[in-house]
Amino acid sequence: MDAQRWYRVELPPQECVRNGKADRLQKAFEVMFITNERPTGAASFEWFDERLETNVFYFSPVAATLVRPLIEEVGGVECAPPLASHWLVFLNGDEQVLEGLQCATGDRT
Repeated sequence: MDAQRWYRVELPPQECVRNGKADRLQKAFEVMFITNERPTGAASFEWFDERLETNVFYFSPVAATLVRPLIEEVGGVECAPPLASHWLVFLNGDEQVLEGLQCATGDRT
């Protein structure tokens, strides 16, 4: 796992229920974020597709290092940073990471 890369995990809606894989990912990141004294640059996001067929969870490079084993366990892959849009939801972590994401229109947030 590259410590400088973003990671994403794609999950079907049936895994985005209480105690499902999505719930485990979010809870694990929250615990590790707090346990590691809220490291700068660590953030997680969720993106919903228009047809609600999949949920994509994004982890900044710092966030990915905090929950690496779980990201690997659920099939996470390296990716480009997500584009800020109305489909992207900040979940937890350092809110300044969201400010640094490029807007879907190509503008900076």
